[in-house]
Amino acid sequence: MAGKPKLHYFDARGRMEAIRWLLAAAGVEFEEKLLESSEDLDKLRHDGSLLFQQVPMVEIDGMKLVQTRAILNYIATKYDLYGKDMKERALIDMYTEGVADLGEMILLLPLCPPDQKNAKLTLIRERTTNRYLPAFEKVLKSHRQDYLVGNKLSKADIHLVELLYYVEELDPSLLANFPLLKGLKTRVSNLPAVKKFLQPGSQRKPPGRDSRCLRGALLPSLLTPSASPTTQDVGGWPPSCLGTCAPSQASSTPVATVSYVLPGESWTHLFASLRAPQTSSNPEGHWPPSASVSS
Repeated sequence: MAGKPKLHYFDARGRMEAIRWLLAAAGVEFEEKLLESSEDLDKLRHDGSLLFQQVPMVEIDGMKLVQTRAILNYIATKYDLYGKDMKERALIDMYTEGVADLGEMILLLPLCPPDQKNAKLTLIRERTTNRYLPAFEKVLKSHRQDYLVGNKLSKADIHLVELLYYVEELDPSLLANFPLLKGLKTRVSNLPAVKKFLQPGSQRKPPGRDSRCLRGALLPSLLTPSASPTTQDVGGWPPSCLGTCAPSQASSTPVATVSYVLPGESWTHLFASLRAPQTSSNPEGHWPPSASVSS
């Protein structure tokens, strides 16, 4: 008998949470190998477990799968959550991509610099109520069925309901004008496997951990000084980020020089939002201590 899937990621939502949701909805028990430090991530890289040097990674059916969409598609196919034919799969993919577009905006919100947060929230609210939720409400209204595709639960429904929970965390009033989506959320949430996953003490991750896990586990590995400039991928979280470390021209002490690509945000702003705890030896809360960061 095959063992339980084993999930390798940080103790945070990030890009693994959709995988947790999908496995839970399929009624599949899974184990988690939580990465608690940069050394844990480096170990996976060095032993060849991470094809592209980044997490999430899931061990399942004798494979070590990476890349979130590939993992989700495999799980959905294996547990009959991916439609009955090519047309249904195309619709499921289309809806899932729409969910991902809005989900990415919410996912990156904790990394937004404080002076831009209100503007980002306003944009997210506008996109939520004027673009994405109306589209999904329209789909449900068009066929008056319980689920988005083929009147059968699919990964599109699961990903959408996960997103609706995030929207509610952001502002419960955003769902007020979407009765069919609220009905879908209730319907999926009451499925026994999902209901169990939503209970306290499950493997579902609470909000607020992502930025802390980035600071505690990823940044130390990103900022490992080297004798010559190198580029390191930050493990797939958040997306599209590159860091380079080089020795200071002014002294022999290595100083991090980082370029970080995020929509509308700079690395300097990211570090400002991820300040280390202030101590007597580090009164300004620099992260990591003694590192000077420039965008």
